[in-house]
Amino acid sequence: MIESRQLVAVDVGNSSVKLAAAHGDVVHDHAIPHSSPRWEQSVLDWAQRIFGEHPIAWRMASVRRSAANQLSDAIYQRVAPTQIQFVTHRHVPMPVAVDHPDRLGIDRLLSAFAASRRARMPAVVIDAGSAVTVDWVSGSGEFGGGAILPGLGLQSRSLSTETEALPQLQWDDPRPFRLPARNTADAIRAGILVGLSAAIDELIERYGANAEAASEPPSVFLTGGDASTISSHLRHNHQVVPNLVCRGLLELPRSLEVSSSTPSSD
Repeated sequence: MIESRQLVAVDVGNSSVKLAAAHGDVVHDHAIPHSSPRWEQSVLDWAQRIFGEHPIAWRMASVRRSAANQLSDAIYQRVAPTQIQFVTHRHVPMPVAVDHPDRLGIDRLLSAFAASRRARMPAVVIDAGSAVTVDWVSGSGEFGGGAILPGLGLQSRSLSTETEALPQLQWDDPRPFRLPARNTADAIRAGILVGLSAAIDELIERYGANAEAASEPPSVFLTGGDASTISSHLRHNHQVVPNLVCRGLLELPRSLEVSSSTPSSD
């Protein structure tokens, strides 16, 4: 049973695998890019460093099926017996008001679920990864859909690959830029970052205007690999919560009944 095992949450994203494990009162977080050599073994090594030889239950959400299969194969080959739970929207105790719930990205729903446990509703939940999702949770705690935008890396790669002279940016560069920008790299950085932040702020405004009357503005949560880069450019007050998808996985009921055979295609 999962109750007798240590629980590792795994968010298999498009560009990396995010991990979280609660050990005592501390939650340990880690991220491993898919581009890393033997990244699956690195996941297993990290879990072993946290829990040693204690039995582990793996709770996995995936938007990249091939990588999830690759990781589950590595877990079964190295750790026997083991337990892997693949989570879908059916296992998240949150009402969903979208046209096709079975097509909803499980990462979006888990982030919304985790956010709903952290503050009053309504809320806007922003996940800034390869794609940026900006989702709405109603005052009654219902997932109400949202918007999807290309993230910082996708936008800069698009400019680089579709033009002859524009460079590929490194978004971990902490240098500030001035406006108007006086060099090409800063001009690209400013255009993408200010444009994306403004779009997020506009979506927050429109969600609030279209929602049911509320005495206070929505809580706003920001997570994802580019959260720290975007945060200072948002005009709305918000809370940065690292690894929100994995927080949602850890906070699902421990006795969750989930298939242990194949990952979700959501």
